[in-house]
Amino acid sequence: MPHEVLPEKMASLAVVDYEALANKDAAEIQKLVQASQTMGMFYLDLRGPRTEAIFEDVSTIFNTGRGFFNLPRDSEEKTQALREGMERGYHVGKGFEYYEIARDEFQLGKWVLPATFEPEKERLTRTIKIFNEAIQTVLAELCASADVKIPELSDDPTVPSDTALKLVYKPPIHEAGKVIHPWHTDFGLATLLWYDEVTTQVPIYDEKGNQTEAWETVPVVEGSVLVNVADELAAKSGGRLHSTVHRVVAPPGDKRVRIGIIYLLRPYEA
Repeated sequence: MPHEVLPEKMASLAVVDYEALANKDAAEIQKLVQASQTMGMFYLDLRGPRTEAIFEDVSTIFNTGRGFFNLPRDSEEKTQALREGMERGYHVGKGFEYYEIARDEFQLGKWVLPATFEPEKERLTRTIKIFNEAIQTVLAELCASADVKIPELSDDPTVPSDTALKLVYKPPIHEAGKVIHPWHTDFGLATLLWYDEVTTQVPIYDEKGNQTEAWETVPVVEGSVLVNVADELAAKSGGRLHSTVHRVVAPPGDKRVRIGIIYLLRPYEA
C-alpha cells in the first residue's frame, strides 16, 4: 500500500511578534487573540533582544540530543534516566524516543541530567527560561482578553506543575508523508513546538465548519516557534479559545533522523 503523500496546500497562520507582545502592543495582542479564537495555532516570532539567544542554544541542544539518543538503549545514561509511570525522563515509544526535563525540578536544582547533557546545563537553563517566559506572556494576554482565571498558572517553580521541556528523536524509518501521530488535540494549557521541517498538518473544514478528510501542511517560518492552544485553556475559556486539531507526518524527502523540542505548559494534576 503506498504511503500517504503530503498535500500541496499550505496552511496560513498568524505570526505574532513576541517582542511587540511583551511591550503590550495593542495590535499584536489583538492578532494573538484572534489567532487563538480561530485556528488556535500561530507562530511566535522570537527574533528579538529578549529571546535571540535561543537560536544558538537550541541548535547546540539538538546536536547534544543526537549524541544522547545515539547511545545504546541499555547504556547507563539511558537506563538511569528511565522513569516508569510518568512522562518525565527518558522513554522509548513505537518509532521514537524522547527525554523530558521537568521544569520545576530543574529550576530548583533537583534534576540530574544525563552525562551527555551536563555540559549544556547553562543552555538548557536559558532555553527553559526563554520558553517559559514567552508562553507565560502569551497566556497572560489571552487570559486577560478572554477574562479567564487560571490560579495554577504561576512562574514559581515551587508550585508543582507538569510543565516540561521535551526532546523528541525519530529514527529514519518513516517514508515521506507517513502519518506518525494521528489527529489529536494537546492537553494542558499550551504547547510550544520548535521544528525545522514540515511535519505538522491541520484539517481542512467544510463550509459548515465540519472537519473533512483533507489536510493542509503547516510550513516552517524562520525565527518562529509554533504555539498551540491546548485543551485545558480552551475549556477554562468556555470555548472562546480554540484547541487545535492537528497531526504529525514524516516530512518530504528521504528517510532521515529528526529531532525536535517541545515545551509543554501544564498545570499540576495530582
